[in-house]
Amino acid sequence: MQAKIFCRTVAKGKQSFYMTVNGQKYFLFTQDYRVSNKEYFQSGVSISEINNYSGAHSTAVRKTLDKLPVYIRYVEKEFGVAIYEKTKQARQKKNQKAYKRKKFLWQHLDWEVA
Repeated sequence: MQAKIFCRTVAKGKQSFYMTVNGQKYFLFTQDYRVSNKEYFQSGVSISEINNYSGAHSTAVRKTLDKLPVYIRYVEKEFGVAIYEKTKQARQKKNQKAYKRKKFLWQHLDWEVA
């Protein structure tokens, strides 16, 4: 399931940003309220779209999009969730062994003594 980022107004003049991954909700950060951020993130933005600035016509939205990758990596590290494809591939590669070697036991080696 693709992760989505959305925002909610939590207090007067404050917005909190959250991320949902596999039905689990993670808190990212809180910042000052901006109408353009609310309009852009209200229905949720997919992770694949946060690097696409073509839909962001406001400076506040662009700055928020700049912030997001750092917080997403923090959630990946802190909670052990693989969100980016690169992280998923790295975890798969980490579990695989690159080569298959037998242990060398020098005790079982036949010594030729002259």
